[in-house]
Amino acid sequence: MPHSKQRYLFIDLLRFLAVVFMIQGHTFDALLDFNLRSNTLFFAHDFFHGFIAPMFLFASGTAFGISTFKKWGEHIAPTQHFWRRIGKFIGLLFIGYALHLPFFSLQKILAEATSGEIAVWLQVDALHCIAATMLILQLLVLILKVERKFVLSIGIAALFIIFLSPIIWSIDFTTMVPLWLVSYLNVGNNSWFPLFPWSGYILCGVIFSWMFINAKEHHHAMKLMQNAVVTGVAVFTCPLIVVNLPFHIYPLHDVWKVNPLIIFARLGFVLVITSSVFFAEHSLKITSQLPQIMGRESLFIYVVHLIILYGSVVNKGLQQIVLPTLSVVQTTAVFLVVLFAIAGFTFGWYQFKKKYKRAAAVMKFAVAGIFIILFLVRPY
Repeated sequence: MPHSKQRYLFIDLLRFLAVVFMIQGHTFDALLDFNLRSNTLFFAHDFFHGFIAPMFLFASGTAFGISTFKKWGEHIAPTQHFWRRIGKFIGLLFIGYALHLPFFSLQKILAEATSGEIAVWLQVDALHCIAATMLILQLLVLILKVERKFVLSIGIAALFIIFLSPIIWSIDFTTMVPLWLVSYLNVGNNSWFPLFPWSGYILCGVIFSWMFINAKEHHHAMKLMQNAVVTGVAVFTCPLIVVNLPFHIYPLHDVWKVNPLIIFARLGFVLVITSSVFFAEHSLKITSQLPQIMGRESLFIYVVHLIILYGSVVNKGLQQIVLPTLSVVQTTAVFLVVLFAIAGFTFGWYQFKKKYKRAAAVMKFAVAGIFIILFLVRPY
């Protein structure tokens, strides 16, 4: 049965919250004086930001799921829409690797790049994780063709990823598979977001989107979200208690990143925030379109804020220009400037893309083409 093509505002607002806190966290990471990072408040700040990446990935999975289930028939065959999506995800992978390039010259990379620089280039961040997971999901839709089979499959995959992550992280894959593949499996190449466990949050977002769409169409959305609050609180609190019990079933691992109990605790937190945003949407009148637009363009914002803060092979970021020397007040001021600048740029780009769709597409391909040509022909 085809689903309603209604757009759900709370998903965009959830992604908006995620990108705002992400920009704030990365600004402090890039610019805050190292001497201030031993303060207890900074540890509390770090603990809170441990939930932002799961929220961003979960929201990305939810958005993917909603847009997929609403147009299911367009994804179960190699239609133009299907190939457009495949191209988009491959493009995200391209951008992810471009952001990690050691030099803006293929010749220089081949002639001078050290093994360490190549390893950094091959590391996997959130963009790689999202793009690779969604490529796999898109192909899985094409193969399975039936919604329930698809949801069941990714439910099993999510449990597999969550419960096996500590084991996967304990294996040294560097002697078994190529380094680029190691980067997607665990932290063997110091990746920040390998598929184990981070893609699990994306898959859970897809499952949630399917549950929400079906509840909405049967007029049970409010009840579902109320239950999500209760479930989220329980799932958040219980694992934090159990994880401190004096017995272990997994080999030595990074508890705060890959322990299944901590992963479920983070998912519980995300469920509570998602439900809160849903209820806020229904009780508050949001007049500005900006949060919704920034939510829709969250991946675009993710790329832009990394370039501004950390730089790339074509520009110096604030981290290289200012250095991590700022006070809390100064760093907060920079965060606000960066946030408003990105908000203005995103709003302008969104309106331009909406009004001049073909011109925007030409611009994207032109920028990508120029980047690739210069990368290939520049000697140094």
